[in-house]
Amino acid sequence: MEPLQPDVVRRHAILLMEREAYVHFEVNPGGYWRNGKTVLKAVHVKGDGPYRAFFQFVSHSSGSEQGLIQVNDLTHMELGDGYLILTGYDDKGRIAQTIEVSLSPFAV
Repeated sequence: MEPLQPDVVRRHAILLMEREAYVHFEVNPGGYWRNGKTVLKAVHVKGDGPYRAFFQFVSHSSGSEQGLIQVNDLTHMELGDGYLILTGYDDKGRIAQTIEVSLSPFAV
């Protein structure tokens, strides 16, 4: 993982938009949602660090139902071929929240 760079995330997210994708969203302690299938419509990253990100989705079947995930206190990113991961760490270096969007499903 490397420090989050909003402009780099926005440019990379364009490669994932308008395509069926899978979402993994996790908040610790608390819960997670894994392999939600959807279509990514937009990604917005706000702030000066730590960052707040908004992921806008539409239903993969109808294309009209919309959803939004907001994740706060993001500090790091990992971008790869067909995926992006944004993560925030707590003061002890543990993952506090993460959102992953991938063109391939995640292992369960």
